[in-house]
Amino acid sequence: MVVDLPQPPRTAPLEAWHQSGPTKLRIHIWNDEAPGRPLVFLNGIGSPLELIPPFAAQFADTRLIAIEMPGSGQTPETDIVYSPILLARLVVQACAKLGARRFDLMGFSLGGVLAQQVALQYRKEVANLILAATCSGFTMLTHDWREAGLFSSAFPFLKLWTELERDLGKLHHATNAATFAPPDAMSRQLLGFTGWSSLAFLPFLTAPTLILAGTRDGIIAPSNALQLSTFIPGSRQEWIEDGGHLFPFLKPELTAQKIRPFLGRTSVVQTMSAAVESSALH
Repeated sequence: MVVDLPQPPRTAPLEAWHQSGPTKLRIHIWNDEAPGRPLVFLNGIGSPLELIPPFAAQFADTRLIAIEMPGSGQTPETDIVYSPILLARLVVQACAKLGARRFDLMGFSLGGVLAQQVALQYRKEVANLILAATCSGFTMLTHDWREAGLFSSAFPFLKLWTELERDLGKLHHATNAATFAPPDAMSRQLLGFTGWSSLAFLPFLTAPTLILAGTRDGIIAPSNALQLSTFIPGSRQEWIEDGGHLFPFLKPELTAQKIRPFLGRTSVVQTMSAAVESSALH
């Protein structure tokens, strides 16, 4: 079903860059002067920052820092295969450069996989953890356990990316197909996560954790949220009713209603304007 998204006046985020060796990361910052702890957003690997404004608009009282991965959007691609450990270091370095030495962390899709690594590797920096539409990596649960080839492969995300690409092609935010990572760049990004699983270390995560999943997610099975909540001590699990994989951007208000109380923010806040265009597939 195609639904129209609201089209408020545009509010452009600040743009910054973080460079470490040959790697440059593009960063968008909303509400740079907002007080309190910032919220760092890790997008799905391969996806551009241009997807985020509908979600960012729900946090007008929060400094929101979104980091783009190599080869996505306008962030240059390199020949480096980035391991989760290396990407986590780059993320924390970029945040420190922006003065965010302790922050709330949200990861969406494969960005949620990376967020788990960041939360383990940098426990003092991560105050609260939000995992949205994500999984435990190699040990993810599929929609159909009979898909033995998918589950037992060294890297099951390749099939998922093919399916996600079809959905992204129907999503008409202020972006275009050219801003998504090309297949070769996507392959290099995925290669770094080959065989990676978080299940062994999830019981050792110390940050309070909120796990969000869409009830209609056709990319990452909602059962993965239950797997994560089982392994993360004291975690809280919430459903986004009738939400597909892209629920943070297609159902931003409902998503924010789950997140804001978890972060200790008021449940109602004046929504800032966001750059949204055309219509989007729900």
